[in-house]
Amino acid sequence: MKKWLYVPLFFFIQAASAQQLVAYEENGKYGMKDGTTGKVVMEAKYDEIYTFSEGLAMVAGQGKYGFVDKAGREVIAPQFAEATAFSEGLAAVSDGESWGYIDKAGKTIIPFNYDDATGFSEGLAAVQLDGLYGYIDKAGKEVIPFQFGFAQPFTQGLAIVERDGLSGVIDQRGAFIIPARYLEVGDFSQGLVAVNDNGRWGYLNRMGEEIIKPEYGNALPFSEGLGGVMIGDKGGYIDMQGNIVIPLVYDQISSFTGGYSLVEMNGKNFFIDKNGNCVEREGLPCP
Repeated sequence: MKKWLYVPLFFFIQAASAQQLVAYEENGKYGMKDGTTGKVVMEAKYDEIYTFSEGLAMVAGQGKYGFVDKAGREVIAPQFAEATAFSEGLAAVSDGESWGYIDKAGKTIIPFNYDDATGFSEGLAAVQLDGLYGYIDKAGKEVIPFQFGFAQPFTQGLAIVERDGLSGVIDQRGAFIIPARYLEVGDFSQGLVAVNDNGRWGYLNRMGEEIIKPEYGNALPFSEGLGGVMIGDKGGYIDMQGNIVIPLVYDQISSFTGGYSLVEMNGKNFFIDKNGNCVEREGLPCP
């Protein structure tokens, strides 16, 4: 449950707006340099360097995790068996047996009482105890009881949870907004969420109302007003009313970003605009 919370970044680290840090490798170890001047900010001594979050980056050395700041100073020495990035001032860390939370000085704020733990989001964090997940606040108080087989962080007041092998969505009171009856629930985007209802994908709104009936083999989150959908082995795009805007003719599809989406047809990758027209971008020609 940890890996989606942070991503190793060995070649590029975005730091403060006035400084860009780049990771460099030396003798199998990683450090950081100023991307403009080339000056070494932190010597190459870590096995892994992760992205900065709230001014600190997680580093790994000799199988332990710690944190450094943007000046390359080791703020919290590598000592934890596992860890997550800082969020809302706290980081979830493990001593190898249980999980707790520390502040940016390395002080334990929430005791190591949990079997698993995630980062804080909107004041709450999902933690596991005796095989079930619930949510605690930043004082360590149980806010939503331990009852879920899996639980994700809150986003805009809602969180995806799993109970009895099926997924749903709860609010910050723990009440189900979308009942736990779906095989899969995607991420909310533009007010809609894709759900897998017995093998068919459709879209619901934030009140759990069906907006686009489940009739697709797969569905992507909406982006820039369009959602990528698949029927069989062909994909295209629908609008937020469920109308097909770009025909389902592509072998692979992705979400729109900046007005363009990368697609694949007959083994060739190329970009299309929101009208479905091919546009030459990033060195990719039209077929």
